[in-house]
Amino acid sequence: MTGSKSAEGSGLAMVFTDGRDVIQALSQFNARRVKQMIAAINLLIVLSLINNLVFGRGVWLSAAAMSVFALLWIARIFFDRDRPAIGQFLFIWTIFASVTAITWLGDGLRDQVILGNVTVLVFAAMLSTPKHFLILYLAIVANAVALGLANEYHWVDFGLFPFDWSNVGDVLMLYSVTAVTIFMLATDMRQLLARYNGEYRKAKASENEIYRLANHDALTGLPNLFSAQKKYRDDHIRTPNAPAALFLIGLDNFKAVNDSLGHVFGDLVLKTIADRLQKIAGEDCIVFRVAGDVFGVLTSRPSNPEEILATAERISGKISEPLGAGHQYIMLTCSIGAAQGSSADPDFETLRREADIALYRAKGAGRNAFKLFDESMNSQAIASISMAAKLKTAIEKREFQIYLQPKVELDTGRIKGAEALLRWFPEGEPPVRPDDFIPVAENTGMIVEIGEWVIQQACMECKRIQTLGLADFAIAVNVSAVQFKRGNLEHVVLDALYVSDLSPQCLELELTESMLLEDEYDIRGQISRLAAKGVKFSVDDFGKGYSNLGNLSRFEVSTLKIDQSFVFGMFDNPQSAALVEAIVRMAKALGLNIVAEGVETQRAANMLGLHGVDYAQGYFWSRPIDVEAFIAYAVPDGVAKASRA
Repeated sequence: MTGSKSAEGSGLAMVFTDGRDVIQALSQFNARRVKQMIAAINLLIVLSLINNLVFGRGVWLSAAAMSVFALLWIARIFFDRDRPAIGQFLFIWTIFASVTAITWLGDGLRDQVILGNVTVLVFAAMLSTPKHFLILYLAIVANAVALGLANEYHWVDFGLFPFDWSNVGDVLMLYSVTAVTIFMLATDMRQLLARYNGEYRKAKASENEIYRLANHDALTGLPNLFSAQKKYRDDHIRTPNAPAALFLIGLDNFKAVNDSLGHVFGDLVLKTIADRLQKIAGEDCIVFRVAGDVFGVLTSRPSNPEEILATAERISGKISEPLGAGHQYIMLTCSIGAAQGSSADPDFETLRREADIALYRAKGAGRNAFKLFDESMNSQAIASISMAAKLKTAIEKREFQIYLQPKVELDTGRIKGAEALLRWFPEGEPPVRPDDFIPVAENTGMIVEIGEWVIQQACMECKRIQTLGLADFAIAVNVSAVQFKRGNLEHVVLDALYVSDLSPQCLELELTESMLLEDEYDIRGQISRLAAKGVKFSVDDFGKGYSNLGNLSRFEVSTLKIDQSFVFGMFDNPQSAALVEAIVRMAKALGLNIVAEGVETQRAANMLGLHGVDYAQGYFWSRPIDVEAFIAYAVPDGVAKASRA
């Protein structure tokens, strides 16, 4: 029987802690009380047997007492074996039979023991069913009538007490009033308990549902992050030095699935992924959903990097299997970050943070990748946080400057424009490389504010250079995908043009190839609306990425910038030379202008001119320089001068 000994005196309060309902708890509570009464009665029987032996009372009386003892002991055994119905039946009928035997062997209706049947009725009302109670009541009534008949016809000698049928009536009236009263009270109690039990079951069901929702994901049914944390803590308590590994799995490009195929299909994908992860998880694993399209696997199985890598490959292979419904099938990839638990620092939050950093690195490596956390990642994360804090200060203190690198027309050698490049000069510190701070600015969203300032400054400086004599001077500015995603780039550009009074045709915004591959933030629409105002667009570092010329025809792009790696390799690598020639030929067919980056020699400039490249920029003419130095370099005659500086 469930329940602890300490709960014995706590009554029905135990129902809220051991999972039973009120009716079950009451039944077990009653069973425990009956067992206590059986023990007390059997103790009295033992004392009675001792008394019989000492005073030499009749053998038959001792035998009867032993029979009662045995029956009650058997009833207790049934209670112990969790069969209370049989135990209650034996208990009640044994007590009734004992009272009946004593009255028949004693003074009959005049015997005080006959009042024991009232107690029997109380027991029956509390412990048995209404049908059982009625049968017992009829048996007690029949016994009283039989005692009356035995008195009337002298079947049994009940002593010197005179008999009157009114004695039978008195006894029957006592039994009936007691039976009706007890039955009504017991019925009311059962109805009240049934009503209370129904409310308790509803409350318990609500509690269980709240617990399920608090510990499980509503969509997939998987445990949630809280459950994983609890399992990790419990496992560590049981086995402090046990190995543990946490895998965080992010689905690649899941937002595109939701947006293109709908959230119903997206939910089906998440459920399918959850099922697949559960199928490959062993008994020592817990699969859980972190949030959105991120799942987790916590396991104590892998103990070294090789096993962790094998597990990650198994997870990636299972997720990448085709999935879908009806005629719609897709194939997803995933990025996985993993971390190993440390016996020196067993905190789950530390493990989760490390796995999260590794997942971030995996996504940054181009997705569909796996990264295992190491301390260098932590150092990089801390450095990024520190860099972000410094960036915020830099924005407030205006520590940024724009540098200009001239864009030279190869046919004439004249400067037709410049690319505006951002530089950061922290107060009291050495300059920070753009490759170090721009990714942090993009990840934190600060690139939006910084980019707005760059566009404003570039437009103002371009207008200033035009007024100094280079009337057809144009400025090129790099823009980030984050600026497009923020949705206010059109307003920023048009406002900068208005404030600087610069013609839209003199502003060129440089894009990356990856921006042309997705349009979830209406990038194409933003480009088209700005192009309609006269703003020009170019594709930077063309040839490094997907190099899909088909995408160029769908966007309002007017210029391609050949990546400097191809320019560097033109004379040493025939493939680079062939690629440059092919890019130029196809771009000309599309009516696009060509700009070559990374020109460092006269020979390279001449070769690019022969291939038909329109413009070039590089150290052959000038490194990126501040605005005042650029004006001194370009404004006198607008002719680019060769320089190795």
